[in-house]
Amino acid sequence: MDTTTRPETVVGTQALPVVPGLLAAVHLVDVATPGMEGLARWLAEAGADVTGSIREADQHSPVVAALEATGVRVLVGFEAGHVRTDRTAVVWSGVVAGPHPELDRAQVLRLPILPRALALKAISVQAASGAVAVGGSHSTATAAAALAHVLDDGQTGWVLTAPARDGVAGNAGGGSRIVVDLCPDAGTHEAAPPAAWQHRPAPHFLHTEPKFTAALILATSANAPHFEDNIAGLDAAERLARNARVVVLPTWDISVANLRERLGDRPVPGQRVVTVGTDPASTVWIMTPRWTGEDFRVVLRYQERDHAFVLPVAGRHHALAVCAAIATALVLGEEPQAVADRAASFRGVERSLSTVGTQRGIAVVNSRARHPREVAQDVEAARMLTEGSLLVVLEPDGIARTNEHAADLGAALKGVDHALLLPVSTTLSHHTVPDPLDVVEQAARRMLGDGKVQRARSGPREPGPEQRIGELAAEGDLVLVVGTGQAERFGARLLFHLAAPAAPIPQHL
Repeated sequence: MDTTTRPETVVGTQALPVVPGLLAAVHLVDVATPGMEGLARWLAEAGADVTGSIREADQHSPVVAALEATGVRVLVGFEAGHVRTDRTAVVWSGVVAGPHPELDRAQVLRLPILPRALALKAISVQAASGAVAVGGSHSTATAAAALAHVLDDGQTGWVLTAPARDGVAGNAGGGSRIVVDLCPDAGTHEAAPPAAWQHRPAPHFLHTEPKFTAALILATSANAPHFEDNIAGLDAAERLARNARVVVLPTWDISVANLRERLGDRPVPGQRVVTVGTDPASTVWIMTPRWTGEDFRVVLRYQERDHAFVLPVAGRHHALAVCAAIATALVLGEEPQAVADRAASFRGVERSLSTVGTQRGIAVVNSRARHPREVAQDVEAARMLTEGSLLVVLEPDGIARTNEHAADLGAALKGVDHALLLPVSTTLSHHTVPDPLDVVEQAARRMLGDGKVQRARSGPREPGPEQRIGELAAEGDLVLVVGTGQAERFGARLLFHLAAPAAPIPQHL
């Protein structure tokens, strides 16, 4: 299999980034999922021949139309025939939990089968002027999208897990620099791939870790099923940090403080470790962010100079994540005023504390949180967005994650007036473990009280979850919908129900 790189090509006056030969004619499994979409867009725009499969339910998705507009050939359904003999590799997201016809076909054809992380690694190795990584065990989406946004000079490309609002998840740029979101949370992971899919060794250049220009690392804690405990998350972050010339670490995360100690104990020659936080001792000092009701106003002090920024995002934790991205840009030598101008138009990422709509005076807001800490932070932020009651609809992500973090998920609902628990989102059709939602419910009841926690149940006489929330919510209240599975549709369905309580909710919603 050819593992060389193609020469850099030129379209007009703009040079395209170099695509690794391994990915020159690649097939992406479930190409419309988070993480895979950005990868496909980057590859197609960079000149690769990209095919990708999607679920039948996704064929009318705007994401699919956008992928096709970039040149990706989208194939409906998962079929062995979608993997052709002219493919150079097959990339999968890691979401697949069992036998898969396309991955099995790739094995028969003896094609390299790469998880998304290895594909990102290959792209990062080939980056013309260096790759900038955003990593950590969780909570990278806002920082990664913000960093791509503030570095967007027409030459910088990016591959993101979640796009900025009104933005795109992948962009090839001009080839001079690329921002990659290395967080493992691109989908609902439940199982490792069968050993048979890994029968071929990775090409030689993938055994060499990419040398990043900079790495912004947000968190290093446990995040099942990716990192079983805090040590596993810390070890992974350290491996990334030791391959970066500049490491940017937030001081507000205790787990990242442990990484800073490790790097201090065994420093990397020539490496610069930068801290960013509300502590005046930080390399980049974030002076107290002020919420105006519409945006955050913040001043960052770097190298004895103060720089003012307007951040139109909701939630203090998201504002801090944007500040971490800005700090990374400043450390990389970006012009502060250009960074400020770009930051002023960054409104967060899709489905991250974004308002779906308002009906009968009831606001409905989406959250893409998965990890218990993310849920707790979005709940805290949502409380600041309303003077009425806060109702949370929570759809836990994955049997594996929920089983490990169930008690923490329940505790993350602290301060909620009412909570409705949806079934756990999972790619598994069968599993042998007890339903972990039981533990989430118990923990939530201990935190909030029995009368404030309900569980959505199916049945001909059971009210739908939209009806349950409709009966609880009143004018002035806010409903926060947390989840990345069926929860993505819940906000629109709830708004329809609030507008017409007696009408059946359309199937397309």
